[in-house]
Amino acid sequence: MSILLWAMMRFPGLPEQTTAEFARQRLEITSQVPPEVLAALDQAESAESLPAAAAQVRERLGAVDATEAEAALRHSVAGRLGTALEAVTMPLTGFDWRTDIALIAGVAAKEVIVATLGTAYSLGEVDPEASDSLSETLAKDPNWNPVMAMALIVFVMFYSPCVVATVCVAKEAGSWKWAAFSIVFNTVFAFILATLIYQAGMALGLAG
Repeated sequence: MSILLWAMMRFPGLPEQTTAEFARQRLEITSQVPPEVLAALDQAESAESLPAAAAQVRERLGAVDATEAEAALRHSVAGRLGTALEAVTMPLTGFDWRTDIALIAGVAAKEVIVATLGTAYSLGEVDPEASDSLSETLAKDPNWNPVMAMALIVFVMFYSPCVVATVCVAKEAGSWKWAAFSIVFNTVFAFILATLIYQAGMALGLAG
């Protein structure tokens, strides 16, 4: 399942024209930098040892990398599904497209939701060793707030059972109709609860 999720978040790749545009942006940045600065950028063992000029170049290149990684994720199978769902989930529950990707993964197994969120939000990190934890990353994201977090927790608790549980329902009930009912009813019920929590919380000003 992890391999499948990984593939869904990476394929298909960006079109050649888009990839070439990001390459052009990197070339434009490096072409304006003196050779000694580029040499320092290549030879530095850590970010702390970089000269100020090289650190600025590294930051600009990192911004391009992050933008390309986000574009690639949006262009992937999972990204397209998440983006399509965002039109409904964002205004009602505050869930953005990355959160929607994690929730789609959770249908397979709910324990992968946090891991998928971590993967979606870590794409584009220039220095993975220096990256923030998922909680710190979400705390800095303007789309996240306590109300949305509570709505997400409730939604995850109640929405569609995982694939294994759904198969068990069908087997025990002797019909796939009950399995389908458990998916649809639980998801609709969870979405209504999440919507009520988010809308009430935002109306009461609890997002701050």
